[in-house]
Amino acid sequence: MKEFISIVEARSIVLGMVSSLPTERIAWSNGLRRTLAQLIRSRDDIPPFANSAMDGYAVRASDLQVLPATLPVVEDIPAGTFPQQAVEPGTCARIMTGAPFPEGADAVAPVEWTQQGKDGTVQFNRAPAPGEHVRAAGQDVRDGEVVFEPGQVITPPVIGMLAMLGYPEVEVYQRPCVAVISTGDELVDASEALGPGKIRDSNGPALVAQVASAGAEALPPFRARDTLSSIRHIIEQALDADVLLFSGGVSVGAYDLVKQVLDEMGMELFFWKVRQRPGKPLAFGRLQGRFVFGLPGNPVSSAICFEQYVRPALAKMQGRRELLRPRYTARLDAPTSKKAGLYYFARGCAFYDADGRLCVHDTGPQASNLYTSMVRANCIFHMPEALEDPPVGTLVEVEWLDW
Repeated sequence: MKEFISIVEARSIVLGMVSSLPTERIAWSNGLRRTLAQLIRSRDDIPPFANSAMDGYAVRASDLQVLPATLPVVEDIPAGTFPQQAVEPGTCARIMTGAPFPEGADAVAPVEWTQQGKDGTVQFNRAPAPGEHVRAAGQDVRDGEVVFEPGQVITPPVIGMLAMLGYPEVEVYQRPCVAVISTGDELVDASEALGPGKIRDSNGPALVAQVASAGAEALPPFRARDTLSSIRHIIEQALDADVLLFSGGVSVGAYDLVKQVLDEMGMELFFWKVRQRPGKPLAFGRLQGRFVFGLPGNPVSSAICFEQYVRPALAKMQGRRELLRPRYTARLDAPTSKKAGLYYFARGCAFYDADGRLCVHDTGPQASNLYTSMVRANCIFHMPEALEDPPVGTLVEVEWLDW
């Protein structure tokens, strides 16, 4: 077991241990936020035929060299039908948006460029260039083209494209199941009045929500009291999950008993404590094939450790290609407090200044019990171990919080 390691080593251990779960086949309609496990290749040209981009008239552009011009309408082509005749020189066809383009024509004149004439004719007051307002077959996707690769997260546009490509079912990675376990005699439900020494459990509900936002499934939250028997009983109930996520009980206090129970139950502990703030007393191990994260009990520490370690692990278990959020360089527009020797995850407000530069400042006091520092944040900005009390103008890396 390693102790007091760097964030790089801690994340490397976590991501080196976890792997993607098995796959299953589902309807695309149930696929939002799931991760594709198969290659998606187009089996058609999209669009499958040349069609009109406008309501108007399919014409030969050469017939409209002199304006105004009047042409007879030989056919109406609504969407969902197919042209029955070609557009011969000196004629046109009325066509709706999305309708198949007729043979012989090479452009579409929008209806607002025309005036309806008498006896089935139309007058053109403006002429399209050849190819204008015509969508070619395969303009979006070619038959045989790879559209999605394994690891693609299914978003609403992906669902739309899967339907367009004719994939009613797709292979996806199974979602990890997570058991969120809050510990502490001081915890009560959100609906309860606060008695002496009591606080409402915020970590349980927040972590369940973070699990859901990461695309995984959370069991109803568990709560253990500060006794060995209660903790053991809850752990035994939670072993149906792929991941056990503890909040509290992993530090060095007299009543921090989670580690003791896990050790007695045979957990292999990979590391404990990371050189970071918040969240130094972070533990990671494996118990009976389930991965175990011991997060600190302070709500900010719990939330940050989830985002930096648990979320990437859940992403890898779901087969995703992108495990970490991208980072962007930003300029501190206010000084912030930091001691050397620990890596800081500061809660920040990032914005673009008048010159278009990305700037950031912290959300105020950064103590790990001040949950408002998370609520007010739109990003986390990273401050390496060696950095100390950075002044205005210091460049830092910003990670947007997508919630």
